[in-house]
Amino acid sequence: MSASVGAAYSMSLWGLEATPVRVEAVLLGGLPNVSIVGLADTAVNEARERLRASFSCVGMVWPNERLTVNLSPADTAKTGTRFDLAIAVAIIGALGYRTFSPRTVVVGELGLDGSVRPVRGVIPCVLAAQRFGYQQIVVPVENEAEARLISGMRVLPVSHLAQVAELLGVSGMADDVQGEHARESCSTPEVMPASRPCAIAPHSVGDLIDVYGQDEAIWALEVAAVGGHHVQLVGAPGIGKSMLASRFPGILPPLSEREAMEVAAVQSLGGVYVSELPTTRPFSAPHHTSTTAALVGGGRGVPQPGAITYAHHGVLFCDEFPEFSQQAIQALRQPMETGWVDLHRVHAHVRYPAHFQLIAAANPCRCGHALDGAGMCVCKPRERATYRSHLGGPIRDRFDIRLVLRRPSKAALAAGGQVSSAQALERVLSARARAQKRLEAFSVSATKTTATDNSAGADNDRRRRISCNAELPGRWLREHTPLSGAMESVIDRQVSTGQLSLRGLDRVLRLSWSVADMQVHATPTDDDLAMAFTLRGEEDVYGD
Repeated sequence: MSASVGAAYSMSLWGLEATPVRVEAVLLGGLPNVSIVGLADTAVNEARERLRASFSCVGMVWPNERLTVNLSPADTAKTGTRFDLAIAVAIIGALGYRTFSPRTVVVGELGLDGSVRPVRGVIPCVLAAQRFGYQQIVVPVENEAEARLISGMRVLPVSHLAQVAELLGVSGMADDVQGEHARESCSTPEVMPASRPCAIAPHSVGDLIDVYGQDEAIWALEVAAVGGHHVQLVGAPGIGKSMLASRFPGILPPLSEREAMEVAAVQSLGGVYVSELPTTRPFSAPHHTSTTAALVGGGRGVPQPGAITYAHHGVLFCDEFPEFSQQAIQALRQPMETGWVDLHRVHAHVRYPAHFQLIAAANPCRCGHALDGAGMCVCKPRERATYRSHLGGPIRDRFDIRLVLRRPSKAALAAGGQVSSAQALERVLSARARAQKRLEAFSVSATKTTATDNSAGADNDRRRRISCNAELPGRWLREHTPLSGAMESVIDRQVSTGQLSLRGLDRVLRLSWSVADMQVHATPTDDDLAMAFTLRGEEDVYGD
């Protein structure tokens, strides 16, 4: 007589992408043993002990035979504890009971007492399950709220293995004390904390009214908020760089529904139990001692997301930017341009989203007083040059706005804050509305281009998702930005002498459109372009 194979379906996460995994269990003759095959990592293999204890707690007899569990496809790595519950369902099926329908996905971690505990990445799992045609997902009760954020998928929350066993027709659990205890756990589930501390901490956004004497910097940040531009702030210690950066999310437009879903998916992957879609943009502020892996993502096996992914559709604030390791700084170059980061390992390739606005704060020199007048700086010329060269030209070239913050005058301090976050946000939203009409027209044009030129593929795909001026392609900028003869001469001279790179030219043109939106101009004027050059800070922001 052939052995009965029990089956269930779960999801394997690769970054924010999930793929279906068929979990099979079979009981065979031989010495009692549990074997899990299919490129399972340590956390998956340790499920055998959690399962044995859970079955005992529920009152089910653990099979005294050779038990083989297969995770298919067997040539893809499986990581994490989300397979525990699916393995339990497959074992119950192998014991002769029924299992869930093939259109049901099961995710959840098991505790030794049989409780079903929450897991990370439920939102990506539900989105992928829906995309692959599954109709129902079984999740821990603590993950129910985030699973229900995706419409069109039936969600079955469970808090204990006893619930699942009862749904699958397992009887006799109430005949012992352990089964009764399991049912009590089902009715009053205990909310368990994340398996490790969350990677995303809540950010308290202050008001710009608290910033004194930096009105020009505030206006420049408004321009950055309109166009989605990266900003470098250079100034003496305690001048207000961190205050400005921490208040920047308060003047950014609220998240769209699509952006909110992407942010929620990242938060779910980071261990946050999302009960509703976020409306404010995330803020990530890694310490300057952070490693490259902590900043952009990495680790063994399947690479984990870094700070730039937790800042997706929000703000990445790097204080003391030159103090970051040179490797970490240079690792930002690709995501600043593309909006994502590709992490390659021997057995894994993961792409994480990283569409963020970088605000990098730096002192003008190591002692911080290079801008405070003659005799104040104690750094040697070579030390100042080394401090600046640590960043490198390519990373500096990717900042659209480079600001020098000067110490406010006594009169400015006495006047107090002049601009509130509410006032700045109102101006930003108004300018964004003007820009949005232009971007929508551009998106229609890009869609028509795609229909006639399939070779443009991925590039046009990205163009259709353009949401701010910082994403406008160079060709469109050069064709639609009006330049007077005098301005063309200035640009030609700077490009030919190497003062302005071609990338820098595109960034100046994008910035001029954001300035024009702020100034209620249909197209950039010469004054708007001149202001873009000023904000770009082509002069030496370090005061050398």
